[in-house]
Amino acid sequence: MSDEAPTERPPSDQAIDPPLLERLASVAQARGLLRLGIVRLDHPGFAPARDALDRFHAAGKHGEMGFMTRTRAIRRDPAQMLPGARSLLVALVPYDAEPGPIARYARSSDYHTVIHGRLMEVEAALRDALPGVRSLICVDTKPVLERAAAMLAGLGFLGKSGCLIAPGLGSYVLLGALLVTARWTGADALAPEEALRGAPWDACGDCRRCLDACPTQAFDGPGDLDPRRCVSYLTIEHRGPIADSLADRLGERIAGCDVCQEVCPYNAGAARFRLTPEAAWIPPPPGRARDVDLVALATVGNSQHRAFVKHTALRRIPRRHLRRNALLALGNRETPLRAAERAAITRGLEDREPQIVAAAERAARRRGLLDEPGSSAD
Repeated sequence: MSDEAPTERPPSDQAIDPPLLERLASVAQARGLLRLGIVRLDHPGFAPARDALDRFHAAGKHGEMGFMTRTRAIRRDPAQMLPGARSLLVALVPYDAEPGPIARYARSSDYHTVIHGRLMEVEAALRDALPGVRSLICVDTKPVLERAAAMLAGLGFLGKSGCLIAPGLGSYVLLGALLVTARWTGADALAPEEALRGAPWDACGDCRRCLDACPTQAFDGPGDLDPRRCVSYLTIEHRGPIADSLADRLGERIAGCDVCQEVCPYNAGAARFRLTPEAAWIPPPPGRARDVDLVALATVGNSQHRAFVKHTALRRIPRRHLRRNALLALGNRETPLRAAERAAITRGLEDREPQIVAAAERAARRRGLLDEPGSSAD
């Protein structure tokens, strides 16, 4: 026998086999990543997602989301972010909150930070098992076709809403991924012929509740969302004025929308609560509870805005647009105008920001403020 130490396998030859994936999944679950799967980057099942991305851009549906244009090529080929990447580990994290004017996912601590921290534990375990392996954590801000990857990794299927629906958990799940240079040696969770056969939302059957319930009718068909009409896009990404025809349908939503998920039968019942250990839920943001007061948000100052969005995904929304959204929501209220609401709208009318003034003018018209004696309309 030779006394020489065994030669370390070159990183390019490193592999994740089923036993190692099982060990990583155990680490993931202990760290609050409820399920973990893997897909090779050359899986043929990515082709439909890439084609859909091309159609999306050709139709101009990215709207003002310039980051989607800038990262289009990388989204098709994530190995551009990590040369030599061959596989993608994908994990699920559930979330929950009370329904309201802010989408449920944004009521908790910033999922980017939470999921990134949990994936670091999986990354450390992977590097212990495969010294020299290279990896990159991808949580939303990294351009990855994560929903397609999750489906191909066997974590769920795509519903007509375009959301990933995980068996037993529904669609209230967030995704995180770990791009790795190691190759996957196990069987595909979703065989190529299965991935390429039929629509990904076949499990929805004839149901189209999500499509029909959309407040702004933003779906052009199953799985075909036009973000430019979507409440989430309008309240979070859109930086210009919101047309009255769309603002009329926002209701009192000021940051995102859950309607397509709220009506989904896969989200009914309490199964997901039974299947989810306490450690997996994304915790609320630290500090005092973030109560949603539309009057306060319509007039929120810089320091108050920073405190309200701190440690949450709401940091994506600039202060002036949060104020715009709150004024639009006040305009959509159907209750008698209260003194505090009148004061907030009046203050908006006197603002120097054109979008704030436009939103306040709409609110004033809809709530009858301009019809009151002594109003500027007299």
